[in-house]
Amino acid sequence: MSKDTKFAELVGKKRIWAVASIHGELEKLKNLHGQLANHFLPGDALIYMGNILGRGPDVAGTINEVLNFRRLVILQEGAEIDDVIFLRGCQEEMLYKLRHIPFAKEPEEVLTWMAGQGVESTLRAYGTSCEEGIRAANEGMSVVTSWMNALKAEMHKQDGHEQYMDALKRAAYTADKKLLFVNANIAPDMPLDAQSDAFWWGTQEFREFDYPFGGFERTVRGYDHRHEGFHMADHQLCIDAGCGFGGTLVCVCFEENGALVERIEV
Repeated sequence: MSKDTKFAELVGKKRIWAVASIHGELEKLKNLHGQLANHFLPGDALIYMGNILGRGPDVAGTINEVLNFRRLVILQEGAEIDDVIFLRGCQEEMLYKLRHIPFAKEPEEVLTWMAGQGVESTLRAYGTSCEEGIRAANEGMSVVTSWMNALKAEMHKQDGHEQYMDALKRAAYTADKKLLFVNANIAPDMPLDAQSDAFWWGTQEFREFDYPFGGFERTVRGYDHRHEGFHMADHQLCIDAGCGFGGTLVCVCFEENGALVERIEV
């Protein structure tokens, strides 16, 4: 398997905690962190499974909250700087693609589609909107470039937000191949390092296959496009309970042997 830095490999962790998609729901995240702080121990790892951004009422505050909790984790005695991992979700992928929107063939169509996918709340966190972007796109490349540069400047003002985007991983896995963590999906006929957009927009229905993908005993995902709730089978697990769509925020814990041992839900 590729040792590309796009992936995070977990080695020798006593336990692994995984947080489902948050979607800008700051109060639920604060509640979850308050409970998690009483359980998290040095030697544990924490994975945010993507979609920290998007849809909810306070995207900027949610990013600040995960960054602050990360600081608390890595300041523990015996902790390591890579004990907290952020996966790129479809919401983060859209923000990343927006950085290149001036070069899109039909930028206004891209922005209209993204608006339907929940990116509006992320744009508002940085002082703009889909409507402003579409208006800029209709006025030409130079205007939409200026719009994008203004968005980047607003992100730069937010301490740690650019670094958060730069630190995103496409997937994470344990070195012993007990567990693979992805945002939303995988294409079963493709190797892990060739998945690309399948991690976020894959059309394969995750629940349709329940066998070890790529030699991993279990694949865990943090977001379900179909919003069908928490679901566990022999070789796959979906921990999304609908946070950002009126549902709850879930965090689960795995022991070193890959067994699911705890669940926090707020």
